[in-house]
Amino acid sequence: MPSFRRRSGRAGVAVLGAALLVALASCSGPSAPAPSAPAPAGPVPPAAATMLDGWQLTLPVPGSKGDAEIVKPATLTPPWLTVDDRGHLVFWAPVNGVTTKNSEHARTELGRLENFAAGSGRHTMTASLTVAQVPTEVPEVIVGQIHGAADISSVPFVMLFYDGGTVKAVVKQEQSGNAHTDVPLLDGVPVGAPFDYSITDGGDGTLTVTATYQGRTVSGSAPVPAAFAGATVRFQAGAYQQAPSGGDAAAPDDGARVTFSSLDVGTGAAPSSS
Repeated sequence: MPSFRRRSGRAGVAVLGAALLVALASCSGPSAPAPSAPAPAGPVPPAAATMLDGWQLTLPVPGSKGDAEIVKPATLTPPWLTVDDRGHLVFWAPVNGVTTKNSEHARTELGRLENFAAGSGRHTMTASLTVAQVPTEVPEVIVGQIHGAADISSVPFVMLFYDGGTVKAVVKQEQSGNAHTDVPLLDGVPVGAPFDYSITDGGDGTLTVTATYQGRTVSGSAPVPAAFAGATVRFQAGAYQQAPSGGDAAAPDDGARVTFSSLDVGTGAAPSSS
């Protein structure tokens, strides 16, 4: 499956050194537009604080168990999660970062603290964002998800991909294996261009995904698969880059950088185009 590269197991990843942390704090990929400078140290801007409220944060560095660190509740954590000079959240996920236990792909990603039962009640996540950088070899990043939680916390469900200028959703059909449904949304969205999305579990057995770019809105839908109906899930959002971690080929500045200007969870419709 070309655009869904999640695998069980992962290669060991060496602890990132202090020199690497310093280098990553100021770099971006050679093909990406220069990101806005991080805001000076001080209070978290109100817009960023609102976006962070109600989330935890997965980082591409080792935690106490050796796999990816979890920060609960989420907070700004340079260089992985910062704010730019407009108060927007900037997520940086290097290719060779530390991964979660059952993934080969490093991420800097928010996970909602509040879970819900798939297919039960209406739940919507909306976002306005810009993908400023993608990995060199695998130019894909997942920027939004409905993901398994509780006893299926390692199981993806609905994934919104930015893939080389294409925006699409993938809905898994089973909790193990690669059976899935693709929901095409947009193409021709260049790196550095703002766009919007929404992911909705309508509570009536239907999933709806919407994306907007330059005034053009495309929606697609799919049924909640039987394997996930009633399952405990949650929203996730950020930079979950899709190049495999664990090798030495990738440069330390290779990875995904994504800026969110808004992020909200509730029952509303998709935001207007940025």
